[in-house]
Amino acid sequence: MLPIWIFMAALAMAPHGAHHHRKHHAVKHSHKPEPPTAQPPLEAPPTAPEPAPAVPPVASATGDPFQFELLRQPGPLAAPALTASQDEKLTRKVQSRRRILQAHQALGFVTLVGLAATLVIGQLNYQDKYGSNGGDTRRFYNAHLGLAASTTALFATTGILALAAPNPYRKPVRFDAALVHKLSMALATAGMVAEGVLGPITASREGKLDQRAFALAHLVTGYATFGFMAIGVMAFVF
Repeated sequence: MLPIWIFMAALAMAPHGAHHHRKHHAVKHSHKPEPPTAQPPLEAPPTAPEPAPAVPPVASATGDPFQFELLRQPGPLAAPALTASQDEKLTRKVQSRRRILQAHQALGFVTLVGLAATLVIGQLNYQDKYGSNGGDTRRFYNAHLGLAASTTALFATTGILALAAPNPYRKPVRFDAALVHKLSMALATAGMVAEGVLGPITASREGKLDQRAFALAHLVTGYATFGFMAIGVMAFVF
Protein backbone atom coordinates (compact mmCIF):
# COMPACT_ATOMS: atom_id res chain seq x y z
CA MET A 1 0.00 0.00 0.00
CA LEU A 2 2.86 2.35 0.61
CA PRO A 3 3.91 2.48 -2.94
CA ILE A 4 0.36 3.25 -4.15
CA TRP A 5 0.08 6.15 -1.68
CA ILE A 6 3.30 7.56 -2.76
CA PHE A 7 2.23 7.20 -6.36
CA MET A 8 -1.00 9.07 -5.72
CA ALA A 9 0.77 11.79 -3.85
CA ALA A 10 3.10 12.20 -6.76
CA LEU A 11 0.15 12.47 -9.13
CA ALA A 12 -1.52 15.02 -6.90
CA MET A 13 1.56 17.25 -6.92
CA ALA A 14 2.36 16.90 -10.61
CA PRO A 15 -0.17 19.38 -12.06
CA HIS A 16 0.72 21.96 -9.49
CA GLY A 17 4.36 21.67 -10.45
CA ALA A 18 3.62 21.88 -14.13
CA HIS A 19 1.33 24.82 -13.56
CA HIS A 20 3.96 26.46 -11.44
CA HIS A 21 6.53 25.77 -14.12
CA ARG A 22 4.34 27.30 -16.83
CA LYS A 23 3.55 30.27 -14.63
CA HIS A 24 7.19 30.81 -13.86
CA HIS A 25 7.99 30.54 -17.54
CA ALA A 26 5.26 33.03 -18.41
CA VAL A 27 6.48 35.42 -15.76
CA LYS A 28 9.94 35.04 -17.00
CA HIS A 29 8.84 35.92 -20.54
CA SER A 30 6.51 38.66 -19.41
CA HIS A 31 9.38 40.65 -17.83
CA LYS A 32 11.22 41.27 -21.06
CA PRO A 33 12.82 44.73 -21.08
CA GLU A 34 10.78 47.26 -22.97
CA PRO A 35 12.52 48.81 -25.92
CA PRO A 36 13.73 52.36 -25.16
CA THR A 37 11.45 55.03 -26.40
CA ALA A 38 12.80 57.31 -29.12
CA GLN A 39 14.00 60.62 -27.74
CA PRO A 40 13.27 63.80 -29.71
CA PRO A 41 16.33 65.15 -31.49
CA LEU A 42 18.21 67.75 -29.52
CA GLU A 43 18.09 71.24 -30.99
CA ALA A 44 21.42 72.79 -31.84
CA PRO A 45 22.26 75.68 -29.55
CA PRO A 46 21.68 79.06 -31.24
CA THR A 47 24.81 80.40 -32.82
CA ALA A 48 25.85 84.02 -32.36
CA PRO A 49 25.31 86.24 -35.44
CA GLU A 50 28.38 86.76 -37.52
CA PRO A 51 29.92 90.22 -36.97
CA ALA A 52 29.73 92.66 -39.85
CA PRO A 53 32.96 92.87 -41.83
CA ALA A 54 35.11 95.69 -40.58
CA VAL A 55 35.56 98.58 -43.01
CA PRO A 56 39.28 99.09 -43.56
CA PRO A 57 40.53 102.61 -42.89
CA VAL A 58 41.16 104.77 -45.87
CA ALA A 59 44.78 105.14 -46.81
CA SER A 60 46.10 108.67 -46.74
CA ALA A 61 46.80 110.64 -49.87
CA THR A 62 50.51 110.61 -49.14
CA GLY A 63 50.83 107.05 -50.39
CA ASP A 64 52.22 105.74 -47.09
CA PRO A 65 50.39 102.44 -46.34
CA PHE A 66 50.84 103.02 -42.60
CA GLN A 67 49.19 106.46 -42.58
CA PHE A 68 45.42 106.38 -42.53
CA GLU A 69 42.64 108.92 -42.41
CA LEU A 70 40.20 107.46 -39.91
CA LEU A 71 37.75 110.27 -40.56
CA ARG A 72 37.50 110.86 -44.27
CA GLN A 73 36.94 114.49 -45.15
CA PRO A 74 34.83 115.32 -48.19
CA GLY A 75 37.12 116.32 -50.98
CA PRO A 76 36.55 119.04 -53.53
CA LEU A 77 34.45 118.30 -56.55
CA ALA A 78 36.40 117.18 -59.56
CA ALA A 79 36.95 119.88 -62.13
CA PRO A 80 34.99 119.32 -65.32
CA ALA A 81 36.99 118.06 -68.25
CA LEU A 82 38.09 120.73 -70.69
CA THR A 83 36.89 120.64 -74.25
CA ALA A 84 39.33 120.71 -77.13
CA SER A 85 38.79 124.43 -77.75
CA GLN A 86 39.17 125.28 -74.05
CA ASP A 87 42.34 123.24 -73.81
CA GLU A 88 43.78 124.96 -76.88
CA LYS A 89 42.87 128.36 -75.44
CA LEU A 90 44.53 127.49 -72.14
CA THR A 91 47.68 126.35 -73.95
CA ARG A 92 47.88 129.64 -75.85
CA LYS A 93 47.53 131.61 -72.61
CA VAL A 94 50.31 129.62 -70.95
CA GLN A 95 52.66 130.12 -73.90
CA SER A 96 51.82 133.84 -74.10
CA ARG A 97 52.41 134.27 -70.37
CA ARG A 98 55.81 132.58 -70.64
CA ARG A 99 56.95 134.84 -73.49
CA ILE A 100 55.73 138.03 -71.80
CA LEU A 101 57.27 137.18 -68.43
CA GLN A 102 60.60 136.33 -70.06
CA ALA A 103 60.64 139.79 -71.66
CA HIS A 104 59.53 141.29 -68.33
CA GLN A 105 62.40 139.61 -66.53
CA ALA A 106 64.99 140.70 -69.09
CA LEU A 107 63.78 144.31 -69.00
CA GLY A 108 63.80 144.17 -65.22
CA PHE A 109 67.55 143.52 -65.17
CA VAL A 110 68.13 146.29 -67.73
CA THR A 111 66.01 148.70 -65.70
CA LEU A 112 67.92 147.85 -62.53
CA VAL A 113 71.22 148.63 -64.25
CA GLY A 114 69.81 151.87 -65.65
CA LEU A 115 68.50 152.88 -62.23
CA ALA A 116 71.91 152.21 -60.68
CA ALA A 117 73.59 154.40 -63.30
CA THR A 118 71.00 157.15 -62.73
CA LEU A 119 71.64 156.98 -58.99
CA VAL A 120 75.43 157.26 -59.42
CA ILE A 121 75.19 160.22 -61.79
CA GLY A 122 72.57 161.82 -59.56
CA GLN A 123 74.91 161.55 -56.57
CA LEU A 124 77.71 163.18 -58.59
CA ASN A 125 75.35 165.92 -59.71
CA TYR A 126 74.35 166.61 -56.11
CA GLN A 127 77.98 166.77 -55.00
CA ASP A 128 78.83 169.13 -57.88
CA LYS A 129 76.04 171.54 -56.96
CA TYR A 130 75.91 171.33 -53.17
CA GLY A 131 79.23 169.77 -52.13
CA SER A 132 82.04 171.67 -50.47
CA ASN A 133 84.33 171.05 -53.42
CA GLY A 134 81.65 171.50 -56.06
CA GLY A 135 81.44 174.54 -58.24
CA ASP A 136 77.95 173.95 -59.67
CA THR A 137 79.42 173.26 -63.08
CA ARG A 138 76.26 171.29 -64.18
CA ARG A 139 78.49 168.81 -65.99
CA PHE A 140 76.41 165.88 -64.70
CA TYR A 141 73.01 167.49 -65.03
CA ASN A 142 72.15 166.49 -68.60
CA ALA A 143 73.46 162.94 -68.13
CA HIS A 144 71.37 162.53 -65.01
CA LEU A 145 68.29 163.91 -66.72
CA GLY A 146 68.68 161.59 -69.73
CA LEU A 147 69.27 158.51 -67.56
CA ALA A 148 66.30 159.37 -65.35
CA ALA A 149 63.98 159.68 -68.35
CA SER A 150 65.14 156.45 -69.98
CA THR A 151 65.05 154.51 -66.72
CA THR A 152 61.52 155.73 -66.03
CA ALA A 153 60.42 154.54 -69.48
CA LEU A 154 62.05 151.14 -68.95
CA PHE A 155 60.44 150.81 -65.54
CA ALA A 156 57.00 151.65 -66.92
CA THR A 157 57.40 149.19 -69.81
CA THR A 158 58.50 146.43 -67.46
CA GLY A 159 55.48 147.03 -65.24
CA ILE A 160 53.08 147.06 -68.20
CA LEU A 161 54.43 143.70 -69.37
CA ALA A 162 53.85 142.23 -65.92
CA LEU A 163 50.25 143.45 -65.87
CA ALA A 164 49.60 142.32 -69.46
CA ALA A 165 50.70 138.72 -68.87
CA PRO A 166 47.63 136.42 -68.79
CA ASN A 167 47.10 134.33 -65.70
CA PRO A 168 45.46 131.03 -66.70
CA TYR A 169 45.93 129.45 -63.26
CA ARG A 170 44.61 130.85 -60.04
CA LYS A 171 47.25 130.98 -57.34
CA PRO A 172 46.45 131.45 -53.63
CA VAL A 173 48.12 134.35 -51.87
CA ARG A 174 51.00 133.09 -49.74
CA PHE A 175 54.39 134.33 -48.61
CA ASP A 176 56.84 133.25 -51.30
CA ALA A 177 59.26 134.72 -53.82
CA ALA A 178 56.43 135.95 -56.03
CA LEU A 179 54.82 137.85 -53.16
CA VAL A 180 58.17 139.40 -52.17
CA HIS A 181 58.68 140.47 -55.79
CA LYS A 182 55.23 142.05 -56.03
CA LEU A 183 55.53 143.93 -52.73
CA SER A 184 59.03 145.17 -53.53
CA MET A 185 58.05 146.34 -56.99
CA ALA A 186 54.98 148.08 -55.59
CA LEU A 187 57.23 150.06 -53.24
CA ALA A 188 59.67 150.72 -56.09
CA THR A 189 56.79 152.01 -58.21
CA ALA A 190 55.82 154.41 -55.42
CA GLY A 191 59.47 155.53 -55.31
CA MET A 192 59.59 156.15 -59.06
CA VAL A 193 56.43 158.25 -58.88
CA ALA A 194 57.93 160.25 -56.02
CA GLU A 195 61.13 160.73 -58.03
CA GLY A 196 59.12 162.00 -60.98
CA VAL A 197 57.49 164.58 -58.70
CA LEU A 198 60.56 165.64 -56.68
CA GLY A 199 62.83 166.06 -59.72
CA PRO A 200 60.88 168.86 -61.40
CA ILE A 201 60.16 170.51 -58.05
CA THR A 202 63.89 170.58 -57.25
CA ALA A 203 64.70 172.11 -60.62
CA SER A 204 62.00 174.74 -60.18
CA ARG A 205 63.49 175.84 -56.84
CA GLU A 206 66.68 177.12 -58.45
CA GLY A 207 68.11 180.00 -56.42
CA LYS A 208 65.84 179.29 -53.43
CA LEU A 209 67.09 178.30 -49.99
CA ASP A 210 64.94 175.16 -49.86
CA GLN A 211 66.25 173.74 -53.16
CA ARG A 212 68.93 171.75 -51.39
CA ALA A 213 66.34 170.10 -49.10
CA PHE A 214 64.27 169.04 -52.12
CA ALA A 215 67.42 167.80 -53.88
CA LEU A 216 68.37 165.72 -50.84
CA ALA A 217 64.88 164.21 -50.61
CA HIS A 218 65.08 163.40 -54.32
CA LEU A 219 68.44 161.68 -53.81
CA VAL A 220 67.34 159.65 -50.76
CA THR A 221 64.18 158.54 -52.58
CA GLY A 222 66.39 157.37 -55.44
CA TYR A 223 68.42 155.16 -53.10
CA ALA A 224 65.25 153.70 -51.56
CA THR A 225 63.73 153.03 -54.98
CA PHE A 226 66.88 151.26 -56.13
CA GLY A 227 66.88 149.12 -52.97
CA PHE A 228 63.25 148.03 -53.38
CA MET A 229 63.76 147.22 -57.05
CA ALA A 230 66.93 145.25 -56.33
CA ILE A 231 65.03 143.12 -53.79
CA GLY A 232 62.21 142.57 -56.28
CA VAL A 233 64.57 141.51 -59.08
CA MET A 234 66.70 139.25 -56.91
CA ALA A 235 63.65 137.56 -55.34
CA PHE A 236 63.50 135.15 -58.31
CA VAL A 237 67.28 134.65 -58.47
CA PHE A 238 67.70 133.48 -54.88
